[in-house]
Amino acid sequence: MGKGSRPTDDADRSEADGDEVSNAYEAMFREADDAIFLVDVAAANGEYEFTFRQNNTVHQRQTGLTEDERFGQTPRELLGEEQGAAVEANYRRCAERETTIEYEERLDFPGGTSDWQTKLTPVTDDGEVTQIIGVARDITEQKAREQEHRRTYRRFQTVLETMSAAVFLKDADGRYLLVNQACRDLFDVDEDPVGMTDEDLFPEAVAARTRADDRRVIEDGERIEIEETIPTPSGESVRLTRKSPVYDDSGAIQGVCGVSTDITEQTERERALERLKDRLELAVEGAQIGVWDWDMTTDEVEFNDQWAEMLGHSLDEIEPHLDAWERRVHPDDLEPVEDALSAHIAGETEYYEAEHRMRTAAGGWKWIRDIGKIVERDENGEPVRAVGIHLDIDEQKRREKELIRTRRLIERTQESASIGWWELDLVDEAITWSDEVYRIHGVPTDETVELEEGLDFYHPDDRDTIEEALDQLREAGESYDHELRIVTTSGETRWVRAIGDPKFDDGSVTGALGLFQDITERKRYELALESTREELRKIIDLVPDLVFVKDREGEYLLANEATAAAYGLSPEDVEGRSEGEIIPDADDSAEFRQDDLEVIESGEPKRIGEETLTTAAGETRVLQTTKIPYKAPDTGEDAVLGYARDITELKRYERTLEEQRDTLMLLNQVVRHDIRNQLMVVESYTELLEDSLPDDQSRRYARTVIEAAKQAADITETARDVSDVLLQVGSERTPMNLRAKLNGQIEQLRSDKDRATVSVDGPIPEVMVLADDLLEAVFRNLLTNAAVHNDKELAEITVSTSVSDETVRVSIADNGPGIDDDHKEQIFQEGEKGLESGGTGIGLYLVKTLVDRYGGDVWVEDNEPVGSVFTVELPLAE
Repeated sequence: MGKGSRPTDDADRSEADGDEVSNAYEAMFREADDAIFLVDVAAANGEYEFTFRQNNTVHQRQTGLTEDERFGQTPRELLGEEQGAAVEANYRRCAERETTIEYEERLDFPGGTSDWQTKLTPVTDDGEVTQIIGVARDITEQKAREQEHRRTYRRFQTVLETMSAAVFLKDADGRYLLVNQACRDLFDVDEDPVGMTDEDLFPEAVAARTRADDRRVIEDGERIEIEETIPTPSGESVRLTRKSPVYDDSGAIQGVCGVSTDITEQTERERALERLKDRLELAVEGAQIGVWDWDMTTDEVEFNDQWAEMLGHSLDEIEPHLDAWERRVHPDDLEPVEDALSAHIAGETEYYEAEHRMRTAAGGWKWIRDIGKIVERDENGEPVRAVGIHLDIDEQKRREKELIRTRRLIERTQESASIGWWELDLVDEAITWSDEVYRIHGVPTDETVELEEGLDFYHPDDRDTIEEALDQLREAGESYDHELRIVTTSGETRWVRAIGDPKFDDGSVTGALGLFQDITERKRYELALESTREELRKIIDLVPDLVFVKDREGEYLLANEATAAAYGLSPEDVEGRSEGEIIPDADDSAEFRQDDLEVIESGEPKRIGEETLTTAAGETRVLQTTKIPYKAPDTGEDAVLGYARDITELKRYERTLEEQRDTLMLLNQVVRHDIRNQLMVVESYTELLEDSLPDDQSRRYARTVIEAAKQAADITETARDVSDVLLQVGSERTPMNLRAKLNGQIEQLRSDKDRATVSVDGPIPEVMVLADDLLEAVFRNLLTNAAVHNDKELAEITVSTSVSDETVRVSIADNGPGIDDDHKEQIFQEGEKGLESGGTGIGLYLVKTLVDRYGGDVWVEDNEPVGSVFTVELPLAE
């Protein structure tokens, strides 16, 4: 049968092939799992001709060639000249050697290009090879996996060798199996450290400690993290080392893998930040500033000692919650304070700032300046954290002094990093990112990013830098390592470390491979450190009082604007110079120096109530100074921290007030004495005259004069009480006997007013209230008011009391004309009186003033069926 001729039908073929393939062989051939084909071999004059005869189902499916399409074809006819020649060469080798051969090949079939692992076996007849049986296995996927494995390994090697952290792998005996370039640089040995142990590389003590850590990992199977100091040729390196166990296929621990990061600079930065924090805390303590730190997600608030002490509490008495502040704010001030806070949260103001009253531990009210700022928001822009300060401005409020403004903002950050890799094909301009790089940019990992799109993420101010770096890499093969900013898909600006190394092919740059590290937190940490220094300077310069630090030699280490201004200098001119060089008056310098040394030597704070300072302008100023021992942050040497408040104007104002008070007290005594004497004369002579008058109308006129004289005498008593209140200085509340004060005024009214009756509903309790000697004026004015302003022939007054856990209430009810609802609040204002009243309107204002001073309350309600009820609520003494 010649080349290309075939049996005409299946029956003929079966008869032609019957001698070659049995029925059993035919079944095995057709149903085998591997691709099998049969090749006829014809030899003549040392030359071979190979023609395809049969292929099984698997071979047909994988090649895309049916048995009919292959039958009688030579390899060159079927596969082309180039591939056919290669295939024939392998067939010839099998026929010539008359032995089985194996090899790998890549062939193009209609079914596609595939990699094959082929085995050829010769079939001989009378000593000549007449056929070749081929068994082929498709290894395309296997070859792809091997290629991907090699590519992944190259990437792993690139990432490992470009990492700044030292990475190593050791076996159970402590021998190094793998180290990256950073680790080799750390060891700084001439030979490759692979195969060495820690004893070969480090001092004995360091090696022993390292081996102990390795045993913990191997014996306990735990991951450990240690901070250690490693000696290097350039000095000691502080390292953060993480060690993990390495397992074999059976799950047994066979070694240790470690990653060691240089944290020397980070440690120094943390120490510097801690020193700066201590300095700021000392400044806050010296200035007596209350500090609060508010977690706006939980309403938990952290207060400092000064915040609590400002209100007369210890810190353990203050609940660390927003309620601890809210319930102490005066009710009249709460709404404007909340409005100011809402405006700041909404971004309408740069700072939250408000002045309000707060209740003290003693039950009084103190004016506070509250300043704060939101320092942290979440990814949605919602506020998360705010910090602020409390300043005691009670003294300035009472004396109408300038308010002190200051603030304290500390941003705390922590350093963290994430690293991803990227690969750039400069031929196709294609870029590949790892999942971590996608995450840093905020891009979904299933999206494709082009090179230009990747560059567009860089901040406009940094884009030229990265483009120039890529140009240098492309043109000169230069690596780059830059810290730049990117803008993520959400609009967030982040700092990254971008590292790129060129990839070469035949000396030309064909691509790049590099790392991409998120260093935002580290950058924020560095910026926070610098910002804290600036904030500290701003705080002390904003304080209007003198704040300074001096060392043992009297040299100024710190001087705020107020201190320098007193000497006619700037802070830069003062700092670094001694006190004797800049203080105009030598006597002042000597006294200040003596106080400084006393504080430094004793280690105890000192408060100087009054001292004088002659300024550069020649003015003598009175200062109230506090000095505390202090350690210089940079050197640790002894120093003194001072805080001086200028009270010159306050002292002048106090002297003026004392002179005016003395004058008014004298005038009040003289005038009241003379008026009362004359009123007694009017009252006495009118009573004598009344008895001698002949008719009722005349006697009624005389009685009117007598009542007016008595009322005028009552007015002089009220005037005396008002004077005592207005001229009283520094009066403190003390426990007063409520029953004694109230009974005394009830009996006085009964004896003075013949057209009034006073009844007491139940016994008056024997309790002590926090008040002063003017408490009786409260009851006298309320009882007199109920009697005098009564339109009935007989004024009926009822006094009742009730006691609770913390307060006592005294109610005085009358049967008078009552008070309109729209007038109930106004009657306690200065000068307010009823339209028909003949009084001054000052009595109820005096009552309100005194009750407020006692920390109590007073109000009026309607009596049933007619009249009014005045109620006074006073705090009980402990």
